[in-house]
Amino acid sequence: MSVTHVLVVDDDDAIRDAVRFALEDAGYTVSEASNGLAALKQLRAATDRAVVLLDLMMPGLDGAGVLGAVAGDHRLASRHTYILVTANTKTLTLAFANLLTSLSVPILSKHFDVDVLLETVASAARRIG
Repeated sequence: MSVTHVLVVDDDDAIRDAVRFALEDAGYTVSEASNGLAALKQLRAATDRAVVLLDLMMPGLDGAGVLGAVAGDHRLASRHTYILVTANTKTLTLAFANLLTSLSVPILSKHFDVDVLLETVASAARRIG
């Protein structure tokens, strides 16, 4: 059984709306969180596996903070799969790059093509489906 649920985590309403539309049009069930704390709350309460599209730059708990929490929680790390969405990959520290590698988190550059988004989500879903 493949994963059909995607959690879109981004503080930008317009980006969340656009991504939701594209994913729902492709047949996914989509939920949203506008910040990292709300995302962690949803993920901890989730009964189904999810692909998480996680924005790096958000006020409060950002994508790096969410992934740090995930790394410390085996259930969150093994139950869900994560995709980091960012406009700038050049600012990643070595420690954060190592964290991404250890959690098998691909990076999706913002201003992505819808086909690239859908293939990245499908690939992530296959990893845990």
